[in-house]
Amino acid sequence: MNINERVSAAFCGGAYGDEGKGRIVDEQVNKYLKLGKHVIVYRDNGGANAGHTLELPDGRRVALHQLPSGVLYPEVMVILGKSMVIHPGDLAVEINEIKEVAGKNGIADIKIDEMASLALDTHRAMENVLKKWQEGGRGATGRGISPAYADILLRQTLRVRDIVNFDEAKVREHYRLYQAMIAGLGANLSEAEVVAYKSDNPVLVGTEDEFIERLKKQAELISPYVTDVHKILEQTWPDPNNAFVFEKAQAIGLDPRFGVYSDVTASDTTFGGILGSTEGIIDPLEIKIRASVLKATYMSSVGTRVLPTKMDETLANIIREDAKEYGATTKRPRGIAYLDLPTLRFFTKVGQVNKLVLTHMDIVYPDLPIKVCTRYTIDDEECGYRPDQEFLSRVTPHYIELPTWDRSEIQRAKKPSNLPKNARHFLDFISDELNAPVAMITTGPKRDQSIVLSEI
Repeated sequence: MNINERVSAAFCGGAYGDEGKGRIVDEQVNKYLKLGKHVIVYRDNGGANAGHTLELPDGRRVALHQLPSGVLYPEVMVILGKSMVIHPGDLAVEINEIKEVAGKNGIADIKIDEMASLALDTHRAMENVLKKWQEGGRGATGRGISPAYADILLRQTLRVRDIVNFDEAKVREHYRLYQAMIAGLGANLSEAEVVAYKSDNPVLVGTEDEFIERLKKQAELISPYVTDVHKILEQTWPDPNNAFVFEKAQAIGLDPRFGVYSDVTASDTTFGGILGSTEGIIDPLEIKIRASVLKATYMSSVGTRVLPTKMDETLANIIREDAKEYGATTKRPRGIAYLDLPTLRFFTKVGQVNKLVLTHMDIVYPDLPIKVCTRYTIDDEECGYRPDQEFLSRVTPHYIELPTWDRSEIQRAKKPSNLPKNARHFLDFISDELNAPVAMITTGPKRDQSIVLSEI
């Protein structure tokens, strides 16, 4: 099939996460369904650390974590891919919660790759211990993501299939490994407290036998969804009747190679990760639309990184409240910064992005220009972004100010011609600077407040 004929789109966070990918993916799924396509939504990275919020047509908001967007459409197949790290207990609760939200409408056909790795309470305990060990777990969410990915590199990983066809010997070996490692750091695994999905109270990892019995019950709950995803992809990717939507977790600025170490996640947050997760079946460069989702008029960040364009807290607090800038999973308040083009140019390049989606176009204020960093210098010499905090702490950002527009006017806009003149000029400017067309914008928090500008 010619790449230009393939109905496919992929969406990633273009900066530091929380840009609104879930809503965009949901809208794309709805569009493809209206075209009469069989829609497959594929997620290839991350685990229970991801969090995005969808607003339903009736105004209810639902937060998704391990499940990708599109799960509330019963006609859709959603796939949790090989390169994810799955927490079976949390996932079982999340699936049940989504079923309750959907009610009689039903939910998508959920498929879990049998080859996906597990992120268990043992990993969460390790992450908590590391947080107390010379700040080794800085930026961690407590969901055990980094230790789970580390298991893959250490050749110690447990896969989903190991608990569906319960390999008790392998699970006991896993528990004893973590028991030994955590004991070496001065803690007791069985007494370790870890977070649990939708619970205000931590749970104990428990003894080896308790851990195994709990895991057996969790495995039973998710086993109906576990399958050979490789075979599904071999059959569905070449079929022109299918439309694929790829939803990345986190964002390019959190990639361990391209983010500010150690304030990074553990998985490949670029479109490149799709190749490995699908075992070579899907080359990301064959995906027609590879869109970076960005906040239009500012940036936000959760973690210890210090952004060069950090905003004055007076304005940052206003934006934080207006745009609900708190983590969907962690509830942590996000740091707010001015738009940083040197950083975004770098992320757009390494992410293999060919389209832009700009959200939050309504976060503007009367008589307050939009401040944008266009370049960095160090000692009066031009320089670009590098993923290194020491380097970024030395740069001097240089700004320009762009004229603002009326918030109420842009929230009322239904098509490109309705956009305020200054907003149109702003979009042209960002497109030129990042060398990618703006395909879509959102003009407010409601589902119908989005405008398509070019093919998506």
